[in-house]
Amino acid sequence: MSEKSRIFGNNLQVILNKKNIQPETFAEQLGYSVQEIHRIMDARLFLTMQEREEIAKALDVDVDVLYQAQDDKVYEEAGCLECRGEFSKPEYKKQILDLFDVYCDIQELLDEEGIKELSVKSST
Repeated sequence: MSEKSRIFGNNLQVILNKKNIQPETFAEQLGYSVQEIHRIMDARLFLTMQEREEIAKALDVDVDVLYQAQDDKVYEEAGCLECRGEFSKPEYKKQILDLFDVYCDIQELLDEEGIKELSVKSST
């Protein structure tokens, strides 16, 4: 996952919020599922250049706007997941977010397979 994908997803969420567009409405407009829109906002669904251009066109912005990093405060106000609090070691932010993304992908896979959750039981 690249930082560019995170910026794209965060900016998508910011613009949807500013334009008061619900993810459900936007998903329907573009032919995506709501889950797919959330995965784009979380930078967990990779898009082709054509798909990125279609999203930008639907938002009436240039694709470049979706790749322009904004202040963390803007992302926090939009409710972007990655901006919840500060990292005690900011230099590890990307790695921590990548691990979180892998965890989310595993949880989604487990849900799709009908497995509720894995638990570790201690043998005492």
